[in-house]
Amino acid sequence: MKMPEERFFRETGVVRYSLLDGTDIVGLSGNTWEEYLVLLGQVSPTDKFVVSPELITYAGKDFENLSSDREEIGQRIAQVIDFSLGYSETTFVLGTPLFLDQGRPRNSAVLIRNGKIIGETNKRSGATVEESKYFELVAEEPPRLLPGTQTALLICADLPTASLYANCSERLLLESLRLSNRKHLIGKKVELLPSSATSLLVIACWGVGGQWVEPGKEDYYYGMQLRNIAWNLMRGTKIKEVVVVDRSPNDTVKPFNSRVRL
Repeated sequence: MKMPEERFFRETGVVRYSLLDGTDIVGLSGNTWEEYLVLLGQVSPTDKFVVSPELITYAGKDFENLSSDREEIGQRIAQVIDFSLGYSETTFVLGTPLFLDQGRPRNSAVLIRNGKIIGETNKRSGATVEESKYFELVAEEPPRLLPGTQTALLICADLPTASLYANCSERLLLESLRLSNRKHLIGKKVELLPSSATSLLVIACWGVGGQWVEPGKEDYYYGMQLRNIAWNLMRGTKIKEVVVVDRSPNDTVKPFNSRVRL
């Protein structure tokens, strides 16, 4: 297997990807909701897929306040729905908490087009214990393609989870799930990638959970981590490229907007 090509965009801003299946992605890499709205103003009516990072409608806030901020989150989703009315040919992929009832919200990617929510996908595995506490993680969420493409859609920590399922023996997979923050997946029918997918879009807040990362080495650590996970996933599946639309949880770690391609 040849070494993959890779490119990292370690700044906020508009990031454009042309994928192998012909899909064009416009990533809006803002670290806050306000930055995302500014970047949204740079979208063209000819853009097919406009993509936010993970949980952009709640960026920078504490998960423990999710329930009390439910109305504000709903208003932000509504802003994008209203905005989409002027872009009838564009599908907006919005990372957001999604409340379905009075329970915990899901960590979701909502697909919006021409004033309507046309689909969603939900995260299966969390990156931190805190995330597992405050979100309902949907172990048996069906795999999803972006409409009309061969590009699969995953949310952040589901990328390394997909790599585990692609490459581990049954025994090693079970042990890995036990030792990580994924015990809730044991015994479940977990499907992360559609069988037809050749490209993978990941919306992320990648620099999370690295309490033991040496100060000043964050870029190296998170870049190496992303590179190895993407390469392992491509080794065990039909995926030929992984692209990430990212944000940073704080000002000390830059976003890891990136493409890794065979």
